Amino acid sequence: MSGFYRWMAGCAGGLLLGPALAAPQWTVSKPYPDNPLQVASLDGEATVGRSRFPARLELACRADSPPLRLSLHVSDQLGGWDVRPFEGPGGLGERRKLKLSVSGLRRSMDSHFAGWYEASGRFVFEWPSRGEFFAWQSATHKELLVTIDGASRKHGKLVARFALPQSGQALAVAQPCMGKK
Repeated sequence: MSGFYRWMAGCAGGLLLGPALAAPQWTVSKPYPDNPLQVASLDGEATVGRSRFPARLELACRADSPPLRLSLHVSDQLGGWDVRPFEGPGGLGERRKLKLSVSGLRRSMDSHFAGWYEASGRFVFEWPSRGEFFAWQSATHKELLVTIDGASRKHGKLVARFALPQSGQALAVAQPCMGKK
């Protein structure tokens, strides 16, 4: 193979691998026009046992209606892990707590949470921030784990992983809601 064709093959391989190796980034949006709500989203991965599923972490802030809200969005098809007991008033999240841990921090945080289905069919776990977001910003290792025990022991744990980018985008969304209740 000539040098030109090797060079072309290398470029094509780089194009195919480039997006897969891209660093995670927050996506910031204002979902509703003429509304102060701002949302920062980050894609990650959820696991149940050995099964893997896409997950999304969202930070939502309305400066006129704090506190900062955090949510985990997952498929409702999680390899036998049942999200239904966590839905609505009276859901398990009112009696149990999810665990938030960031690599590089010694202490994890626990929080009660709510659950519901989005119109798209994805399931949402949501909880208020109690300042842990600022701890994430200062952590030296930037991986966030959200862990939720299954409704029964046989369901195991849902663990969502997010590589936290070193970006001020999420901080800009969160800042107006931090320190307010």
